[in-house]
Amino acid sequence: MRKLLTALIAFVMCFSVVTTAFAATPDETLESDVASEIRQVMINTYYGGKEPEYLSIEIVGSTSDSGVYFKHSVGGGIDVMVEETIGDYTYNYTHGDDVMLYKNDKVYSIKEAYESGIINNGILEELAKMNFGLVSNRPDTTNPTEPTTSVATVDEPSTTVPSATFATSATSATKPVSTKDTATKDTLNNSQNNNGAVKTGQDSVAVILIIAMLAGCGVILAKRRNCFK
Repeated sequence: MRKLLTALIAFVMCFSVVTTAFAATPDETLESDVASEIRQVMINTYYGGKEPEYLSIEIVGSTSDSGVYFKHSVGGGIDVMVEETIGDYTYNYTHGDDVMLYKNDKVYSIKEAYESGIINNGILEELAKMNFGLVSNRPDTTNPTEPTTSVATVDEPSTTVPSATFATSATSATKPVSTKDTATKDTLNNSQNNNGAVKTGQDSVAVILIIAMLAGCGVILAKRRNCFK
């Protein structure tokens, strides 16, 4: 009898340990309850309250405004890629497998929730971090590109040493003569020519006077010589 009781107690303890080990956590229980609520809202909204053949709900995450985001699958969907522009973001997903919002006992597509003002750009930024296909179209400012500095190269002026011929030409270059200088030189030349002419005339007169004096002296001497005779 004692052995039977001991075996029974051991069995109960082992069963308790196993049950505790595999028991669902509170978070998992809450997520399961929320998924059940979402499933029922989906049935009421899209299936007229009738149970579909297949409808699976997967919780993706929640945002700071208490919104719960989930994926739903109806099975046997067509693999058609869909691209939507939502504010400053682009959402790519497979048709029938998009993420939706559950809030205030209603379900919305992300695009519908944004356009109706239920969510804003801040919530879209949170959703983009969940990595389910929503990406930002804005430029990435987390790693700004360092500005490149371009240094302009200035060509140094080349220094040309003048050749000997150029130096000689430069040295022997004639200074430009203005009209005034030319007129002055012409006046000086004319004056000099006139002075030469005057001097020549004076010399001629002096010679004539000397000849006349000599002739006069000769006449006087001749008369005196006749007088003495």
